[in-house]
Amino acid sequence: MKLCYAVGALAIVLAATLGFLRQRNQDAETRALTQARALAADVAARRPHPELAFAAVVGEPPASKYPFLRKRRWLLHPEAARVGRAVDDKDAHDLVAQAQRAGEVARFADDGTLTLALRAGGATAIVRLRPPGGKQPLPWGWLLLAIGLGGALAAAGRGRALAGAAGLALCAAICATMVAGPGSARLLVGLAALPGLALCWAHARGALAGLGRHGFAYAYVTPAGLGLLVLVLVPFAVGCVLGFFDHARGRYTFVGFGNFREILGSAEFYATLAVTIAWTAVNVLLHVAIGLALALALREPWVRLRGLFRVLLILPWAVPNYITALLWKGMFHQQYGAINTILSACGLARVSWFSGFVPAFAANVVTNTWLGFPFMMVVCLGALQSIPREVYEAAAVDGAGSVARFFRITLPLLRPALVPAVIIGSIWTFNQFNIIYLVSEGKPGGSTDILITEAYRWAFERGERYGLAAAYGLIIFLVLFAFCMLATRKRRAAEVT
Repeated sequence: MKLCYAVGALAIVLAATLGFLRQRNQDAETRALTQARALAADVAARRPHPELAFAAVVGEPPASKYPFLRKRRWLLHPEAARVGRAVDDKDAHDLVAQAQRAGEVARFADDGTLTLALRAGGATAIVRLRPPGGKQPLPWGWLLLAIGLGGALAAAGRGRALAGAAGLALCAAICATMVAGPGSARLLVGLAALPGLALCWAHARGALAGLGRHGFAYAYVTPAGLGLLVLVLVPFAVGCVLGFFDHARGRYTFVGFGNFREILGSAEFYATLAVTIAWTAVNVLLHVAIGLALALALREPWVRLRGLFRVLLILPWAVPNYITALLWKGMFHQQYGAINTILSACGLARVSWFSGFVPAFAANVVTNTWLGFPFMMVVCLGALQSIPREVYEAAAVDGAGSVARFFRITLPLLRPALVPAVIIGSIWTFNQFNIIYLVSEGKPGGSTDILITEAYRWAFERGERYGLAAAYGLIIFLVLFAFCMLATRKRRAAEVT
């Protein structure tokens, strides 16, 4: 365990330090770019700034039918003569040409020097700014000291989880002190400490005791664990971190809990949450009711062609849900849809399914019910097969009717299989993106959107606010996690009683 603690301490220090420095340099570049934009506007207005390393204004070339006469007019800024830089710099010419096409071009050199070309009015200003301090290098001395102190304390724990956790926490604390920065640094310290603390918790619970004895078995599990780490845990951690940043014009700014305050302080969020809960409850109720009814019918031996019916009823679940969603959307079309055609044939008025909340919500529910009841049917059918017939026969002899047998025998014996299925179905329905996005598209006016589609719209349709979308995702995770914990606790309490 000493080696595990030492490796954990080393990984924490490296990850935290590199993350701090990267964020600190990004913040410095953002501040330098903001300052350079203001300076470029002043340069275009012929106002001098002594802190500029190079500045010039490029006028538009005069109109002429002769190409050799159409040259840029370089108007030297007053401070450029003091610096003594050449005006006809080739890189500067290229930057100006790109800025005249794109409006703005910024380049950062390795030493932190920023060169910005900005088109303002009828001219293009180019400035070169050396930010004080430049980029922060990696402080290897302090880094080695942190590794030594934290690793020594972790190894001195001799298997005691508390001492090992203290060592890892000390490593992260030294890193935070070493590269003291904004709130983003403190956040990254906490996240970087999670792997080491998880290792200590696992050791305290005895989960690592069998590593030496069952190494061969763990070797088989390692590929699946790596896949889970890369495809699930790492994206989840990145999403959690992203929820504390705001994205604008390709750059991320640390805002702390600003995204969460914006979401939880908005009335639209609670309206969307209410729609999501109603959507989940109605769908799961219909899934269970229809699936259980069909399973009870297909269990009876007097039903002919039971195998054929089982195959046909599983087909909605086997077809990809986005194909089913598009088919049902076509059937709900007001003018050409099959449902309105049937209503017209029966003498009823056509329904504009996506012009109001109730019909649009109903269209989504019908589509998702078609997709979800086969899963519940399969679960209930499998659980019903394990209930002996003798139990029903004995109850019938004692005078119990069909309703009493259903509530006293069938439902209690189905509960161990039905409760996990209901939990999984609730999670699937809560995050059912395809149906909402493809069938109703959130119409009318986004009233049928649920939380997952709302997060998508913030990420890709409302200014690329990836941080706000990630905060939505984290809130969704916390809601579902609380629901799963509550449902599991209720289930265990019911099993004990």
